[in-house]
Amino acid sequence: MPDIYYARPSNFLSDPRDRTVVTGGSEDEVLQKMFEYLSSPEAQARYPGVDDPTELENNIRKCIFKKGTKAIHNRPPDAEHAH
Repeated sequence: MPDIYYARPSNFLSDPRDRTVVTGGSEDEVLQKMFEYLSSPEAQARYPGVDDPTELENNIRKCIFKKGTKAIHNRPPDAEHAH
């Protein structure tokens, strides 16, 4: 199964209502699709402060994740309930 990478604009921009998820086969593909999304009229209306999406390249790259690598159950057991 090929790797799938994804990024959410709400991870690096301050609008938690934006449910957009950009996916791709590589980090560079996701980055290019994110640039396209942030240049779209919909995103310009939502994020008027983003004039040039390429200025956010480092922020976007930090928010690109590979599907299936999210840490699950990464907290220690609760001392009150652990016997």
